[in-house]
Amino acid sequence: MGSRAKRSTLASEQRVGARSPRGCAARYCSDVAGDDSIRIRRATRADAEQLAHGVIDGVEDYPSFAPPGWTAPSFEAELKHVREALADTDVCCLVADSESGLVGQITLLPAARASHPVDDSSLAHVSNLVVRRDYWGVGLASVLHRAALQAADARGFTQLRLFVAAGQARARRFYEREGWLPAGDPFADPIWGLTFIEYRHRLRDRG
Repeated sequence: MGSRAKRSTLASEQRVGARSPRGCAARYCSDVAGDDSIRIRRATRADAEQLAHGVIDGVEDYPSFAPPGWTAPSFEAELKHVREALADTDVCCLVADSESGLVGQITLLPAARASHPVDDSSLAHVSNLVVRRDYWGVGLASVLHRAALQAADARGFTQLRLFVAAGQARARRFYEREGWLPAGDPFADPIWGLTFIEYRHRLRDRG
């Protein structure tokens, strides 16, 4: 959630590459599903449709825990949102790019610019950690997650937050394994029509 809700997957190693402008990490990943052609890079406007499809696919299982009658956002609405985000220099969207297209994504932006804004320049908001289903269980989510943390650190953030649907047990387990902690009580989001839990993650002090 934030830009859109959160979904996830699992753990592997990455080979560190260069950093792109404005602290958005650009990484080249080996050992992801045995496919060394996957590369983590910053998204461009040309990726908008694939990103929007990824978000819609990522909420495919939400009806299993959502209230009766719940419906996902439309592709058209998500595409509009993605295009607006990609045009914003404060938004850092990282994608996992392979020969078969985009297989994962994660977005980072100042919490002051996200939904449920917080006026704290040290706080980043993470959203849309999505991995294509045929890449679940191979470590790509952890690679994307690490890239986002490195991008946040490069941009000067010291802590991060995200929102996870309370019924999304798989995503909650993933984030808790990665060191995220629940913060505050669950809250109802009227736009999504779901109950969410806020999680926080503190980056290591820059000593």
